[in-house]
Amino acid sequence: MAGKAIPNQSTSRRGASPADPGLRAVAAEAPAVASLIVDLVHDIHAAGAADHDWTPVLEGLRTALGARSVILARHEFVTGHGQTLCVAPRDGNLDAAYASFAARDPWFLLGDEYQPGRVLGDDDLFGSRDLQRTDFYRGFLQPHGLLHRLCGVVARRGDEVTFVSVHRGTNAAPFGPGDKAGLRVLLAHLALSMETRWRVRSAYDLSDALIRIVDQDGSATLLVDADGDVVYRNPKAVEVLARTASLGLEGARLAATSTTDQRALRQSIDAATSTHDPDAAAASRVITLGAPGGKSPVVLVVRPAGTVCRAESGGRRPVAMITIRGDSAAHDPAACAFAHQFELTPAQSRVCALVFVGQSLSMVARSLCVSDNTVRSHLKQIFQKTGTHGQMELVHLHARMCFNRG
Repeated sequence: MAGKAIPNQSTSRRGASPADPGLRAVAAEAPAVASLIVDLVHDIHAAGAADHDWTPVLEGLRTALGARSVILARHEFVTGHGQTLCVAPRDGNLDAAYASFAARDPWFLLGDEYQPGRVLGDDDLFGSRDLQRTDFYRGFLQPHGLLHRLCGVVARRGDEVTFVSVHRGTNAAPFGPGDKAGLRVLLAHLALSMETRWRVRSAYDLSDALIRIVDQDGSATLLVDADGDVVYRNPKAVEVLARTASLGLEGARLAATSTTDQRALRQSIDAATSTHDPDAAAASRVITLGAPGGKSPVVLVVRPAGTVCRAESGGRRPVAMITIRGDSAAHDPAACAFAHQFELTPAQSRVCALVFVGQSLSMVARSLCVSDNTVRSHLKQIFQKTGTHGQMELVHLHARMCFNRG
């Protein structure tokens, strides 16, 4: 390893190069370490780009620094709790033992010293002679043949620190300035790689949580792009699209059955995904789709929903959220948020619910076993309470406000 040449910038893999000031310092102290660092930088960023095992990276670090073991771990200063994320070489006993002895680790007595990007050696915090008098040494380090330690702080948030701990055996030489400089170079790349990994994982976890919320919601919900192609639909939307005759899919594209309704749907999606008119895109729109065969109409609420990444190109595309309301399922007036908002009486709530799902005034009268005049009287009072001036305006306002839809 001592005779290995340092790769130049044209032949080394991307990442650190001998032109880097930090790497030049390592090369002056430990040429073999500098040689291995160039390859390790590539491996570190490759591991951070996907949810891969860090073991190969830690193995490379172990080789570069002539260590016996390398541990990637977290520590909580308040509780003393420790958690190993990865160990090289793989050793289940070392993994379990570290977690059980973490609270007695004397190197963590001075928590303020553990700041991101810092590299700490044996004598920076705790001398080897003093260390050998501790329970931590006798219970953890000595049984695994470990003594010297080099620690690099990857990240810290509050009282929780993520770090890499490099260990040599009892008969090995302590870590020198070249080893410290080498770990310092790698630490910057390790921190960036892990932050990338954490951000990606956080985005995935948040996406999964939001999808579970939408899937469990009672509303049929879809996301469509500016072309009307469905980006996502929850199980309720799948169910509604399968039973309604006024709306469906043409390949991947959401489409209304009638030409007139399709034009209205297309205009609403265009407005909600507009990148040229922010004011138009910010507004939600309500469309009522007619249904063949005398069935209840379908009410769609179209809202802007931001942008999503194009998997095929990495670019951004605007999307709209479409919520299907007023399909043929019954609307429960007792649980209607719209009725509660405008303090409708039980009778008014029943009339409003039946109008919302598309029944004519005569159909409402027959459903409620009352006269047409009674329905008109209730409807007039509903208009006054809601500030609307017609059934269509009432249905649209109802659709915007009421989320209790099947």
